Amino acid sequence: MQKSVFFKRTLLASSLAVLSTPAVLYADQSEEIVISASRVEVARESAGSSVTVLDADYLEKNQIQSVSDVLRNVPGLAMSRSGGVGTSTSVRIRGAEANQTLVLIDGIEVNDIASGSEFDFADLLNLDVERVEVLRGAQSALWGSDAMGGVISITTKQGKGALNGRVNLEQGSFGTQQQSFNINAGSDAYHFSLSGVLLDTDGISAFNEHLGFTEEDGYDNASVNFKGGFQATENLSVDVVFRHLEADIETDSVTFGVGPVDSNDSSETRQKFAKVAANLSLLDGQWLHKVALSKNDTSNEFLGGFPFLSEGEKEKIEYQTDFFLNSEMLEQRLTFATEREKDEFFSQSDFSTVDREMEVSSYVLEYGVNVNDKLFATLAGRRDNNSEFNNADTYRMTLAGWLADNVRAHASKGTGIKNPTFFELFGSTATFTGNADLRPEENTSWDLGGEFHFESVDGYLDLTYFHTEVNNLIVGTAIDAANLPSDSRIKGVELSAVFNPSKNLQISASYTYSDTDDGNGNKLVRRAKHIASVNGSYLFPNAKTRVTGGVQYNGKQTDVVFDEFFARLPDVTLSGYTLVNLALSHHVSEQLELFARVDNLLNEKYEDVFGFGTKGVGATVGITLRGGL
Repeated sequence: MQKSVFFKRTLLASSLAVLSTPAVLYADQSEEIVISASRVEVARESAGSSVTVLDADYLEKNQIQSVSDVLRNVPGLAMSRSGGVGTSTSVRIRGAEANQTLVLIDGIEVNDIASGSEFDFADLLNLDVERVEVLRGAQSALWGSDAMGGVISITTKQGKGALNGRVNLEQGSFGTQQQSFNINAGSDAYHFSLSGVLLDTDGISAFNEHLGFTEEDGYDNASVNFKGGFQATENLSVDVVFRHLEADIETDSVTFGVGPVDSNDSSETRQKFAKVAANLSLLDGQWLHKVALSKNDTSNEFLGGFPFLSEGEKEKIEYQTDFFLNSEMLEQRLTFATEREKDEFFSQSDFSTVDREMEVSSYVLEYGVNVNDKLFATLAGRRDNNSEFNNADTYRMTLAGWLADNVRAHASKGTGIKNPTFFELFGSTATFTGNADLRPEENTSWDLGGEFHFESVDGYLDLTYFHTEVNNLIVGTAIDAANLPSDSRIKGVELSAVFNPSKNLQISASYTYSDTDDGNGNKLVRRAKHIASVNGSYLFPNAKTRVTGGVQYNGKQTDVVFDEFFARLPDVTLSGYTLVNLALSHHVSEQLELFARVDNLLNEKYEDVFGFGTKGVGATVGITLRGGL
């Protein structure tokens, strides 16, 4: 696999440049503020919707390489990966399909139009991520079609202070090497942050080696992210984000009439995301305006026996205005937003060519109120005018409040919609022809929970019940897609806990129970009934050495099976599994940090997706060098 030589050399040169200056350290201060639970930033404890925030400190303590790895620790989330690092990785929120979850990176909608409108987490490495927010439940009223199941919002770090930077060098099992860098600076007048990462691994067999597949399938990834902005005037600021990714992966294949075989097939992914936004503040910050233009351009090319190319492009322009009216006891906000989106899809194979587009105009109105910092409520409505489907109306309402000094209640209800994807509608392969008569999926979801705070351990425990009804759920068959005639149901309980018994010790845990029914008495596939995790981190008294450990459990679940002629067979049951991970770091000085980690410490043998391989025990060692002016 050969990646763009210029792109790769540029990243390496940037990494070396960071080391040319002496070191300085600054600590990032992360607050419980979320940007996905409303159209404006709100405190987590004022959000009626269920939301989890993982900050940079949490990611760094766990030495997260891929963002998907940390999502296993979030209540309500299930992950399935079709092989080793870099293979297709789907994330489901509360049993919703992966393409019913909207993913935002620095405010850019990055769901892949070229691949079923699902965001594939396979290529999303931890490239200076500041925070990961997971908002559960139907959020279409705020964020549109792709947010039927929830929202995952990822924010990268903003430049701070004098010019400074960092370089990470890692070496690990499976022939894995990774180099990353960041260089940044910022003040009240401007900020910028440039980050890059190179990952190369020999990998494992995409198909499970226990089935006789032993050929290693390698993967490499080169990504760069730029985030900057400046204060044009006292009231006007401008922000810019740009992200570019090139990833190549070797794959195994399924041959018609033969079945799965080791092969020399490979796939190439190219992604470019960009956004520019202008923010205007009037009336001493009581009246805010934002205009933004974003673009998401992705191409996926399969290079094998039957070459296949798919390309997707999303262009979006949006305007939002927020008006705040505050008094001593009451804070009110009214938000209006309008969006214009154009989606284009192109695919080409030996069997067909598809070239389609769709346009959507949207209007959002949201009202929020805060009564004496004790009671919080929001009400939102959205109208989507679609060029291909009937116009859609969705709503969401939330309520949160303090019942006592240490008890918080929260509730939300909303509706969601998910338009059929271009691939589901029109297909483009030898075996999948699509179904142009598909109807949009719709759902109604609600949840009710209580959060209990414990001052003695500086933490809280949250228990939430959720319920979702889905109409017109789209399922794939061997040759096309169809709407299920019966309504599907998903319900369950989420339990999450965060404790800080001392300044050196942090503990978090989550558990999710899910019960699914496709309307015909069958369980939805790849939705385990029981999912749990425990994570702990301890800083030794020397204030330099830290050990972090995590346990992740995924219960048994059903999965689909096809024969060598792509006919669907009876579903199979995949066994449950437990993953144990351990990380150790030591600050030699402010300039130098050493670290090591072991993934899948117990060498668990398991499958996320039937027939596909997963990594056994693996170790990584590395160093971090920091420098600045």
